[in-house]
Amino acid sequence: MNIRDLIQEAKAAGVRLYLHDGKVKLRGDAEAMKALKPKLAPHKAAILAYLQDAEQQASEFWPWAPYLTTADVERFRTELVGIIEKLADMEHWPDEHRDDVLSRAIRGPLADLLPNLHHFNQRLTEATAQAAAREATKQRTWRFDR
Repeated sequence: MNIRDLIQEAKAAGVRLYLHDGKVKLRGDAEAMKALKPKLAPHKAAILAYLQDAEQQASEFWPWAPYLTTADVERFRTELVGIIEKLADMEHWPDEHRDDVLSRAIRGPLADLLPNLHHFNQRLTEATAQAAAREATKQRTWRFDR
């Protein structure tokens, strides 16, 4: 099995391989990482070389950002659309505004994808916290029927 296949197998299992301080690191589900480690360990040097090469190639074309595959871009855009739709529902946006924001997010330049994802995720987190606070306030309201 070649290194690319091993990395794709890890991605399919929800595990991300990345470089940190010149070492190969794993991020993902603990059980999936535990199952993959024995397969990856014998190929550690080759995986390190592959990731360093991929990082070098990515830096030649887009040096200020991590290497994104087309699958990553599709996944991020899908996640962004979901976040925007949830936020629009929570904040009761008019349909025209929702459509405008969605079209700009989907058709926008790739350089805006990660900042948009962060921005709308932050806004959704704040809106969710505010809704939870409102709900808690409603439940704590005392009613005196005297």
